Amino acid sequence: MLLRHLPAVLLTVSLFLVQGFLAAQNFKFNTQPRGVRLNVQNVLQVEQDTLGRMWFSTGRGVVYSDGIETYELPDTLIRRFVYKIGLLKDEDGILWIYNASGFPTVLERKHDAWSEFQFSDSLKSYFSSKIHLFSIGKSTEKLFFLETGRDLVAWKNGERIERKISRDISATGHLLAVSEVADKIILIFKNGTFELKSGELFPYQFRGVPLPSSPVLIKKSPSGTYYFLGKDYLASGPAAEFPTEIIDQDFSTINFVEEDYFSLVFSGENVFYHYNSHLKKYNHTGKRSVLIDLSSLFRAVYIQTAFIDREGLLWVGTSRGIGVNNSQVFQNYGIDMDVFLAEEFTASIESSPGEFLFGFNNGIQKMSRFDVETLYQGKDGPQTPNERIINFSKDKNGVIWVSANFKGLGKIVPNYKRVSFLPIPEGLNVSSVQAVGDSLLITSPKRVFISSISAPNSGFFEKELTSEILKLLGDVAPHFRKSGKLSNGKLVVLRASRLENQYPIIETPRYFLAEGYDFLEMEDGSILLGTEFGLKIYREGYVGFFIYAGSSITRPIYTLMKDKTGKIWAGTDNGVVVIGEDKIIQYDESNGLIGNEVNRGALIEAASGRVLIGTMKGLSIYFPEEKFFAYGAPKAFVKSMKLGNREILNSEEFKVPYDQNSLEVEFFAPGFNESKELWVHHRLIRGDEQTPWEIVKDPRSNQLFFSNLPSGSYRLEFKTSYNGLEFSDTFRSKEFEILSPFYLRPWFIVFAVLFLVALGILINTFFKQLQNLGILQSAVERENKSKVIAEQQFKNVWNSSQDGMILTFENERILTVNPAFARMMGTEIKKLENQPLAVLFNSKTSLNFYLDTLLNRARNSPGQGISVEAQLDWKPGPLEMEVFSVMLDQDKEGKSLVLSVFKDISAQKNVQNKLKEAKEKAEQANRFKSSLLSNISHEIRTPLNGIIGGAEHIIMTKKEDLQLVSQLDIILQSGERLLGTINSLLDLAKMEANKFPIEYAETDVKNFVETVMRPLQAAADRKGLHFAFRFLSPAFHAKIDRRFMEMILNNIVSNSIKYTEKGLITVECEKKDKQLILEVTDTGVGMSENFQSKMFDPFEQESKGHDRLFEGTGLGLSITKNLVQLLDGKIDIQSIKNSGTRVIVEIPLPEA
Repeated sequence: MLLRHLPAVLLTVSLFLVQGFLAAQNFKFNTQPRGVRLNVQNVLQVEQDTLGRMWFSTGRGVVYSDGIETYELPDTLIRRFVYKIGLLKDEDGILWIYNASGFPTVLERKHDAWSEFQFSDSLKSYFSSKIHLFSIGKSTEKLFFLETGRDLVAWKNGERIERKISRDISATGHLLAVSEVADKIILIFKNGTFELKSGELFPYQFRGVPLPSSPVLIKKSPSGTYYFLGKDYLASGPAAEFPTEIIDQDFSTINFVEEDYFSLVFSGENVFYHYNSHLKKYNHTGKRSVLIDLSSLFRAVYIQTAFIDREGLLWVGTSRGIGVNNSQVFQNYGIDMDVFLAEEFTASIESSPGEFLFGFNNGIQKMSRFDVETLYQGKDGPQTPNERIINFSKDKNGVIWVSANFKGLGKIVPNYKRVSFLPIPEGLNVSSVQAVGDSLLITSPKRVFISSISAPNSGFFEKELTSEILKLLGDVAPHFRKSGKLSNGKLVVLRASRLENQYPIIETPRYFLAEGYDFLEMEDGSILLGTEFGLKIYREGYVGFFIYAGSSITRPIYTLMKDKTGKIWAGTDNGVVVIGEDKIIQYDESNGLIGNEVNRGALIEAASGRVLIGTMKGLSIYFPEEKFFAYGAPKAFVKSMKLGNREILNSEEFKVPYDQNSLEVEFFAPGFNESKELWVHHRLIRGDEQTPWEIVKDPRSNQLFFSNLPSGSYRLEFKTSYNGLEFSDTFRSKEFEILSPFYLRPWFIVFAVLFLVALGILINTFFKQLQNLGILQSAVERENKSKVIAEQQFKNVWNSSQDGMILTFENERILTVNPAFARMMGTEIKKLENQPLAVLFNSKTSLNFYLDTLLNRARNSPGQGISVEAQLDWKPGPLEMEVFSVMLDQDKEGKSLVLSVFKDISAQKNVQNKLKEAKEKAEQANRFKSSLLSNISHEIRTPLNGIIGGAEHIIMTKKEDLQLVSQLDIILQSGERLLGTINSLLDLAKMEANKFPIEYAETDVKNFVETVMRPLQAAADRKGLHFAFRFLSPAFHAKIDRRFMEMILNNIVSNSIKYTEKGLITVECEKKDKQLILEVTDTGVGMSENFQSKMFDPFEQESKGHDRLFEGTGLGLSITKNLVQLLDGKIDIQSIKNSGTRVIVEIPLPEA
């Protein structure tokens, strides 16, 4: 993971290189570690507690970080100190803080609580600016020593009384360290070393080589070697009292300071140390010390503390800030190395053991153990790539060949101190050169050449492979990147990936053409390909992503290399990936690499086994023997679990009421390795449910909240990881329970049911009494109200209806009519009331129809109503009416009240009649068309068949008369074309008349389609087109209409042949999901978007008139679409003008 929010900085390491030219090595240091926000930049001490949290003693007190947030000590503690607070972590892992300046104050931290050690009043009465606390031993044998600058006191763990140790401070000086040597307690003072026996000090002399002064620190390394750090020296020996060798001296940068600053820490076999100096590193394997100079980073002449944490991270504290380093496997040379031509290294090669050539945008340099020599420097600056050195390649004679972009092809003869550039064709730029055996492969973006390595200077570009390659690629214009050769002799040509590339891999007996930047042939014959989309592998005719250890690489891969140990190195746009030993490791700027983007020709392995990586920001050299590399997983601790307002983490009460159903979790996730992303995993499991893990990536808070939890039993699981790969231990809480709300508990439900039953009985009795008292009154009121509502509703309908309404009594007289009926009669309502029904009609026929058919039938069907349509001859005139009559009421004498509703439907009837008449005319026209087409079929096809047959006969009998045969051939072609047009018209007419029945037959589909394709392929061959037919499914039988299928295939493929002048026609057929899929693709003239909207219309062609480019009737697509629709299928056509057409037909296959 990149250091996304933190500035990564470079620290300089002095190292042997070339006579002072390369006097620096760069490591990546991070000056703003994850979760660390210091209140002041003066860092005096760094410690780590048992939970993994980092503690910092600064010029303004003590702070600590859990990797997410930084915390200060509580104000109640701060008030006990002056300003400078010291840190001590004893051998039991317990953390102590003490007043380093002021009155002696010492506090112990246990279980996240502080307790103060009580000193005697006499000791606390003396103010000192040089107070130090020391400890030795474990558990009950642990001893503490407090140096106040005046007094030296000691006490045993568990005791509460300190004992004063007598000394002459002018002779001993201040206490600097306490150590256990051969079961003896050794006190190291500024002016000497003493043994403590029975509370008294006795001078102590180390055995072995004489030391320049008393050591201030004696520590045992992981390998068992003891190291002695003193003023301006580091020594080692097999035992704590026996130094045998002085490893390093004279490294202190200052001789006098008010207080000495020193550290001695280990990381594997690496020893890091300092004494009033910058940090130094010693490894007994290499038997050399390296100075890590921090002056350019912190502008300080020495560091104040160094610390290796549990993950292997190196922390360095200075008066001007803190830095963290997670990897020293790379030596880096970047912008600060002004001996090089440019910051960006574009290419590299080991010309001879220990000597290297480096390429830049503006030249070539040679580096050896003695100097850096410029072999060629271009005229442009380092930012201009016109003469960019893209790669080097050494042939079998030791000659090094150079690809130099527009500068062309270069050549460096062994022991020759300049570059010879060879003449190249005009406008050519060289992007790759590869020497393979006796051959030299030269690649430019548009051309590929092959020559002999011994060709004359003017002969390297004589033999070109471009035309052969282009024939294999088709019409796609390629962008070549690199060429090479496989072990089987095939030539490899890599090109850029483009959408128009039809096939990513093309393999022939001579060529292997692929997409990508680089390739690597494996022992099993497979080929790794570094592409724009990641690392892929080609094996047994198939290409796919290379999967290793369950993972794949999907970033652009620019270069590939296999080292001596069998590991694969892949240079990407985000660092370098190393694949091997069942794991994938990524190096980038966050864990030591100088730059993220690796250049194509700049990844090599030296004879020494070291790997050189050229990037846009400089050169990184990987040292496989270097073991300083941070490792390990983050930690995970839960500090608090509050359920509602109850702390349940260490409580035995795990049941809470429902109103406390929210959980708040406070956690620590100490993990400071910024090269990896910190993930927090948690899940709250309810009962036996399978609950998935929830993940918080790169958390910004150390709290989790779960609100509105349902009732039930729960347990919390919590862990952390780096990128979901390296996991901490899993925290599992005890089970806790959220009780159901009281209204869902059994006792409350039983009580509520009994209460409701009793209440129901009481209410029922009360309402029965009320009902008996007021039932009659209520019934009367309801009846009256219903009548009023019914009358009002009837009145509203009566007055507002657009249909005429009439009330008649006993079929004799009109009681009343509504306004709509009066308007229909052209009179007033009052003039019709109490009138006989006869006043409404002009004829007795209409009157009798109304009386007999409607009124009498309505009387005989009370409550149901009668509805009829009829023409009534009213006084104003006849109208087509829809009449509805219903009997509303009947008195005791049997006289009935009838309501009749009259709706004028004259306009509707008129429309229906016209539609019927139009339908009859259309059917007549269709019959006429069918008859006409039938006559045409007979009257034209009969003589036309005679013409065609006669012409064919004459051609066969008069073959020697070429002029006659030529004229007859024109007649024959014209006749066949006319016959085809007539047949198409007849087929279209039959389809429109539904006289084209579907006839399914069991068919071997593959053989059938291949048979149809043969004449079409012959037609394409005659036209000089490439024709490819592929049957993608295994052979199968299905029921199809062979006639329909043949017409569909002929129409579509014939169109592709007709409208394609050159290029490729591809026909694919397969069975998928009970459907037959036909796909035809061509590179023809295509169709415009405007024409595509009407391409299925009969007789439509995009080019029309006498100047049209292609012959035809324009019926093919129309017939094809009708045939596909008859088969319940679909047809889809995608076309771009002048770019080709793609037709996809899907036809359902009926069940067998």
